[in-house]
Amino acid sequence: MLEYQLLDAKNKILGRFCSQVAKKALLGEHLVIINAKDAIISGAKSNIHEKYLARLNISTATNPRRGPFWPRRPDTLMRDIIKKMLPRKKLRGKEALRRVHIYIEDIPERFRHRYKNLSPSDIMNADKTRLSYYNKFITLENLCLRIGWKKREIEA
Repeated sequence: MLEYQLLDAKNKILGRFCSQVAKKALLGEHLVIINAKDAIISGAKSNIHEKYLARLNISTATNPRRGPFWPRRPDTLMRDIIKKMLPRKKLRGKEALRRVHIYIEDIPERFRHRYKNLSPSDIMNADKTRLSYYNKFITLENLCLRIGWKKREIEA
């Protein structure tokens, strides 16, 4: 039976957290991330929102329905960030991404049977305390609501 490491993304700096998760996944560890919506992005709120809203306005001139398409939910956005930190064209990068399971809040009841062996773990050097007291930041939930997440509850 697989042993999963339980990681809590609450009050973790998104980039530092995701880079260390990607490294652990490449080393063959199975990871479950909870509270993805509570991860933080450091910087001014307006600058972060402008960056992500500008990405949404890019489309092809001939047929805008062809994309590009960007994730708007916190768990899929975090998965996309981790995916970009893994080797793209290698099989080991795809396999590493399959070992990472991300949830918006807590593990839903319908998926609890998958994780019999959960061992709590922590990512070092990614806490909010690294930011000085006057640093500005926003949560991933705040960003996702701004770029179009509908925040509907997922049915069990």
